[in-house]
Amino acid sequence: MSNDLITPENLTKELLASVYDAAFLETSWDNEGDLRVKEKIACFVLPSERKDRIQLLSIFGFVPSATEAQRLQCVNNINRDYILLTATTGRNDTLQFKYELFVEGGITKKNLVLATRRFLSIPQSAIQDHGADIVQ
Repeated sequence: MSNDLITPENLTKELLASVYDAAFLETSWDNEGDLRVKEKIACFVLPSERKDRIQLLSIFGFVPSATEAQRLQCVNNINRDYILLTATTGRNDTLQFKYELFVEGGITKKNLVLATRRFLSIPQSAIQDHGADIVQ
């Protein structure tokens, strides 16, 4: 994998997919044309409209019986203990993990892959630590 920079000028979903494919990460496209990357768990890879950042987004479901207070406590505890990413409650009883990679000035392909792999390694531990009883 070359260390060519990913910049706002060349950032496309197709470029990102080719970088992940070269790193032997499983890639796929959803029905809306969004890129998904998988290594044990999956995340969406979403370039911003201005192409100045890339959002990594992984979505899990809360069990229907989880109360709002339990959900918020889970999210707050994850955000306290796992500072690399942000956990939020989403629509449709979801727990979302997000991480923003800034592209302005350039990011190497290697750093993109390493950051994505690091991101993908966190949600399962965070759920085990703080939401094992309320996250599916």
